[in-house]
Amino acid sequence: MDNKPHTPPVLAAEFSNEREAAIACGMLQTNGIEAFVVYDAMATIYGAGATWAPVRLYVRADHAEKAAELLAAAGD
Repeated sequence: MDNKPHTPPVLAAEFSNEREAAIACGMLQTNGIEAFVVYDAMATIYGAGATWAPVRLYVRADHAEKAAELLAAAGD
C-alpha cells in the first residue's frame, strides 16, 4: 500500500486527438509517471478522430516538471 499523500492532478498537455494523447500518456507511464487522458467523447465528429475540444493529459502535480521535460523531449 502506498502511504505517500497524493497530489491533485494538473494539466500536462492538450492534444487535438485521442491517439496522440494516448501515445504521450503511455510514454509518461513507461517512465514512471502516473498519467491519464480526459476527452469528451461527444465532441468527436463522425468518428474521424477530430474533436471540437482538446484531449487533455493530466499528471500528478508532483510529477508535472518531469512530465513536461519528457513531453518536450518527445516533441509534444
